[in-house]
This record gives sequence, structure tokens and C-alpha cells, in this order.
Amino acid sequence: MPNEVFYQELNPLSFLKRSVLVYPKKIAVTYGDVCYTYREFHDRVRRLAGALENQGLQAGDRVAFMLPNIPPMLEGHYGPLWIGAILVAINVRLSSREIAYILNHSKAKILILDAEFAPKIREILDEIPGISAFVQVEDTVKKADYIPGLDYESFLSSSGPINSHVNLKSEISTISINYTSGTTGLPKGVKYHARGAYLNALGEVIETGMNSKSTYLWTLPMFHCNGWCFTWAVTAVGGTHVCLRQFRSGEVFRLVSDKCVTHMCCAPTVLTALYSSKEAQTHDLSGLTIVTAGAPPSPHVI
Repeated sequence: MPNEVFYQELNPLSFLKRSVLVYPKKIAVTYGDVCYTYREFHDRVRRLAGALENQGLQAGDRVAFMLPNIPPMLEGHYGPLWIGAILVAINVRLSSREIAYILNHSKAKILILDAEFAPKIREILDEIPGISAFVQVEDTVKKADYIPGLDYESFLSSSGPINSHVNLKSEISTISINYTSGTTGLPKGVKYHARGAYLNALGEVIETGMNSKSTYLWTLPMFHCNGWCFTWAVTAVGGTHVCLRQFRSGEVFRLVSDKCVTHMCCAPTVLTALYSSKEAQTHDLSGLTIVTAGAPPSPHVI
């Protein structure tokens, strides 16, 4: 083991721990009327970690999140990691059959889902015996009574915040498992380790020029490669996450203006939808840093 005086294993959890010390009163997350400072964000993450631990989750166990780009999905990138557990972020657009396969294959023990997707889970309740607890996020839809378990806010309130986090066995321990859509067969899982996520996040900070004054709009799904690791990158610099439940061109333009957005990531189809919308005629995005990937970019990229 290298000398601890000069050596520190890399873990993206350290981004949150630093930002809450440096920017405790700065806005970390906004979503509609919801607004959390870094101190509040940090507290919610630790409460999530405590609630998961109370359910018997331990280091190496998997917890699945099936949520759109709302604050609990962002918290899911830190809460499980706090106790050494592994995040499985599920594509909300997949079929019930694919979701069941991912839950079983990943050996997830807890499923945290948006209540909007409860009907999909109802179809497979008898096919996912490994899930010992369900937690529903009430955002636009109320909790479905036919799925057992607490709502998300009650789940968080069931535990006090955990102060000390669990150290990973090493910086190459798995912290997240992402699954493909299964277009060429069954979905395939890809592991992220702590070191890779940490370095990729810092690489994005450098490449996009983010800093503590940056405001990032979540147009890219957090379930897609952990939002290309911007879930950790924005926090690393103490930036502000602006959550967006569903992509709508008009809402994107409004948030860019109202929240003074500086950065966002968009697949080429999203960029096409933006510049093709009627709002593009009256809004200017020229000052924005936009990252695109996943297919050949449109020649009309903003």
C-alpha cells in the first residue's frame, strides 16, 4: 500500500465532500420550486445512505434507480457510494422485460423508482424476487398502492444522516453498473470503477471549462452512462445542477434564460429538436458550452 502521506485513492464521493466544505450555502441543485444548497444536498445524500443501510444494504450490494432527471436521481450517484454500494441506473424507456432482466442480472436488492413507472414494475413483480424493498418517488404522479414500500421522502426521513462513509476496497472497486438497451440481444452491463469515474469527471471539467460559477442543465439522461459522468463533474467544481424531468425545447430555452445556464450535453437528435423549434427564432444559445456525442453531429449544431 502506498504511503498515505502522499497517496490518496480516487473516489468521486470526495467531490461532494469538498464542495460542501467550500460552498456550503451555494445552490447545488434546482428543480422547479425545489432548491438545495450544497449543505442540504450533502445532508440528503447521507440520509439516503442511512436509509439504505437500515434496509440491510452493505458494501458491494446493488441498488437500482429508475428515475428521470430529478434530484433523487442525482442523489443516487452519491448515497449508495457513501456506504460502498453500487448504483444501477436503469433506462426508464426500456420494456418491463428488459427491466426485469437488468434487476435480476445485476442482483439489485432495492429499487427506487418514479411513481410514473409503477405500471411497468407491476407487470414484473413476480419476476424480480431479489428486490427486497421498493421506494417510490412522488413527483408528477402519486405513489402506487399496489407496490409495497415507502415514498422517497419518507424513506429519507426514516434515517438520520450518516457522518462517516465506507472506504472502498480500492479505487478500482465498482461504483456503478450501466446497461445497454439490448438492441442486439439482452442488455449488457458495463462497470464503472471509482478511479475511472473520478478521472473522467475531471477531464470533462477541463475540456468544457467548468468552474464554481457554472450552471449545468440536465438535458442528457442521468441513467445514460451516469450522465456522461457530469453527475460528478458539476459537483467537483461546486457548480449548480438544473434538473429537467423531460426534454421539451421550450422548457430548455426558458431554463437557459432563467437559470443563466452555461453548460449542457445533448445528443444530436436533441440539438436538432432545439434548432428546429419555434423558440430558436427568438432565443440565443451562442454563449452556451454544449457537448454532443453518440452519432455524427448535425451540420447545424448550435
